[in-house]
Amino acid sequence: MWFDLLMDDCKKTLLVSDKYHGVFFPVFLKLFMTLIMGIFFVGSAVALIASGAMTGFENMEGFEIAMSILKSLGLVGVIAYILYLILWALIEVGSINMISAAFNDQKPSKSVFLQGIKTYLGKVISGELLIHFVLIILSPVLLIGLILYVVIIGIPTAGYGVIFLSVAVGAYFATWTIAIVEDEMSVTEGLGASFTLARNHFKPLFVIVLSTSMLSQYVSWLFGPLGAVFAGWFLAGIVNIYFKMVTYRTYMRYTDERAL
Repeated sequence: MWFDLLMDDCKKTLLVSDKYHGVFFPVFLKLFMTLIMGIFFVGSAVALIASGAMTGFENMEGFEIAMSILKSLGLVGVIAYILYLILWALIEVGSINMISAAFNDQKPSKSVFLQGIKTYLGKVISGELLIHFVLIILSPVLLIGLILYVVIIGIPTAGYGVIFLSVAVGAYFATWTIAIVEDEMSVTEGLGASFTLARNHFKPLFVIVLSTSMLSQYVSWLFGPLGAVFAGWFLAGIVNIYFKMVTYRTYMRYTDERAL
């Protein structure tokens, strides 16, 4: 039953995406922003290290030089992390707003994308910060649990247990941003809705997350290291947007039993 409904959602998504190609605009935006972030990170790191080399490295010992370089890289890392959060949230809320418009038979235009950013960007950034903060606080416990899981389940299953765990966790976090954008929930309400949906309808969400992961990695690998930079990233982006649309459709189907 659930699999037939999932196939119906996949078919509907194909029809909608074929009608409204604009839903794939974030693929190009993400590629552009990834390149900008890469240039920023590498350029900043080189500039900071070169600046230190010109101003003070000659009077330092080897350990002091290493610490100075690490501090510089740490600063760049923090800035890059903040920039990543903003850019990820920007693309996420804009994409979902465009997907919502497409499924409501409206053109997913630039204004729709910008409206999603204007309305929901702050909430999604707050949600990301909350999730990362909780992970940092619980990191010792999570690390111990992960090591035990890998030893007890991951290794005997030749790594498939680890894949199952990562996909299962992804299923529980798959729809919290959709809940925020579609139903204008708060961060905690969105996370709660995502967990509830995964708990009640785990199978379709598991298949969606697994398919997204496997197919996006496959198309990147398919074109090799150089080709993956362009064709691979592009096709992986198409796959991610498509399954984001399927996830949206699944959320709409099972949340409050809406009629589709």
